[in-house]
Amino acid sequence: MRPLLTAAGLSLLALSAPAAQKPNIVFIVSDDHSTPFLGCYGTTDIKTPNLDKFASEGMTFDRAYVTSPQSAPSRSSFFSGRSPVSTTMSMFSLPLPADVITYPDILKQNGYYIGVTARSHHQDGLRRNKEIIEAIDRNRLRSFGQRFDYHRMGGKPLPEFIAFLNKAGTKQPFCVQVSFYDPHRPWDKDAIPIPHDPATIKLPPHYPDNELIREDFARHYDEISRMDAEFGKMMDELERRGLKENTIVVFVGDNGSALLRGKGTLYELGINVPLIIRWPGHIPAGRVCHELISGEDFAPTLLTLAGFKADESMTGVDFSHTLLDRPGRNREWIVSERAAHAEDLPVTTKDFDLIRAIVTERYKLIYNPVRELPYWPVDFSHEPFWLDLVEQNRTGFISRKWKQLYFSERPMFELYDLREDPQELNNLAGKADYANIEKRLRNTLAEKMLLDRDYVPLPFYSLDKEYK
Repeated sequence: MRPLLTAAGLSLLALSAPAAQKPNIVFIVSDDHSTPFLGCYGTTDIKTPNLDKFASEGMTFDRAYVTSPQSAPSRSSFFSGRSPVSTTMSMFSLPLPADVITYPDILKQNGYYIGVTARSHHQDGLRRNKEIIEAIDRNRLRSFGQRFDYHRMGGKPLPEFIAFLNKAGTKQPFCVQVSFYDPHRPWDKDAIPIPHDPATIKLPPHYPDNELIREDFARHYDEISRMDAEFGKMMDELERRGLKENTIVVFVGDNGSALLRGKGTLYELGINVPLIIRWPGHIPAGRVCHELISGEDFAPTLLTLAGFKADESMTGVDFSHTLLDRPGRNREWIVSERAAHAEDLPVTTKDFDLIRAIVTERYKLIYNPVRELPYWPVDFSHEPFWLDLVEQNRTGFISRKWKQLYFSERPMFELYDLREDPQELNNLAGKADYANIEKRLRNTLAEKMLLDRDYVPLPFYSLDKEYK
């Protein structure tokens, strides 16, 4: 096992600016939150005034994608600048290995006070199963929390954020990740004083429309609004302390919302998340960016903004030039992956899948190696609206459209033109007119899988007619 930091990491030097002038970094994570569920993304029937104001002060990204539609592997990429499979984090239950270098490690070695607080970072292994906990502890696999100067899990975001700021002081720059619980399921009833009206909500086109679904969706909006109010108080606290101007604030979803074709899938609602970044006087205010961003990209980008080099192990692409309105290299594609979820047996896609996807400016290819596993939603298979759909399917009273989307065997490959078909309803895979596009995306996906030493079979086949 390598030491926590390599020799190269230990010898990293800051740029010429004194440490006192280094920017603070506040990385705020919304738990299970898809684009477009904020007012600033065009969802007019949701109440998010604080995040909408924040967007007017910073840069908003509408093509930010996580590396996994699940919390633990996705967050590992935020920290490490690498894909989950390359760091063994696709198993979900495993802790992040001690020899994987993270961007807070490098900041700490260069004088930053680093912290992580509130909702769990999920990097020290799953803490539900007694046998798993004992095995992790017996083999001393948990080490993530030991990296930080400040490590407190379980408290509410606002008071924990204030406690961190009090502890960090003003003598050195700081970096902290603060994670919300909202809008993770289960969704509370009456989470805000004036709840959203289920009758007025516009549902996504791929959603059946009935009273149960509308009530569920309204509670989703309520939790986002509750988070928005607390986020606003956190920004007020930065301003009250005179920290606003020299603090980079990142707001991002860790993966998509727990909705149909959302969390646990590689459709847009599963991996396309809100991302807003503010740094007054440096990042243009009110700018909307359409560049592709991956969850791998935060580590090298934040290190560059702070004046440091990324570790050579980090495969993310630095997008600091985009934030600072300078020329630079932009991504041509991103890759996202799905594997186990928690520790349950692989009976449905709720607990296990091996999907891989590659997304370009226009197209998305999804590869389903275990397509025989039936779709089952993550985190809401017990909800009344889903059980109602299951019963409709069992009794034959479900429409052909919903049966095809949620209760039919998946094809091995799915290809979507996101410009013409943003809801991903028209599968172009296997069609002659798109054969070259499909082949190019499979080849590029395969190369990424090779570089990351992915254990899933590569997306090739001997005869086209052999797959569905």
